[in-house]
Amino acid sequence: MVTLLLLAATALGCGHVPKIIVLEDPLSAEEHIALGVAYERKGELSLAAREYERALAKDKSSFQARVNLGNVRLAEKRYDPARREYLEALSLRPADPEATNNLAWAAILSGSGREEALRRMEAVLSDPKRRTPPLLDTLGVLLGDLSRREEAEVAFAEALRACERGDPACTGSVREEIRDHRETLRKRFSAPGGAPPMVR
Repeated sequence: MVTLLLLAATALGCGHVPKIIVLEDPLSAEEHIALGVAYERKGELSLAAREYERALAKDKSSFQARVNLGNVRLAEKRYDPARREYLEALSLRPADPEATNNLAWAAILSGSGREEALRRMEAVLSDPKRRTPPLLDTLGVLLGDLSRREEAEVAFAEALRACERGDPACTGSVREEIRDHRETLRKRFSAPGGAPPMVR
């Protein structure tokens, strides 16, 4: 430390002015988001989170950076930070289906905030155009977690009917998830004597 101070004093004494370098981030918020997505796809969650945080430093009102950062926190099983990010995103775009759906999954996986998540899901799904198979599937899981079996069955049945009608949001993996979630619900609430389910 003394050596550094002496060198600095000598440099100043000889008429040299130290150069101050200011590093400026040349990337836009959108470019940081794109980098974050690339890292996320490779499974590099901490690097993805860093890019989303940098995007938010550039633009605090970036809805997508909030949702993406929430998704990373959810993947890391950091449910409270995920929930905070989704709520911030929803403050920017109230009743957004993506943020609402992901908030519901944070509630399902953590076991907390389920009632609030359900209210928000029901508000989103009050618009018939938003009653897509993925959202209905999430609703079914959430209702099942709240021990509302009959309503969960109705949600899963509606999701599968939408799939049968050719809803573009119903990919093969979505259809499989709906069936898996429905089967999990039925096993959890299996009726005595093998009675058939209430909704087909």
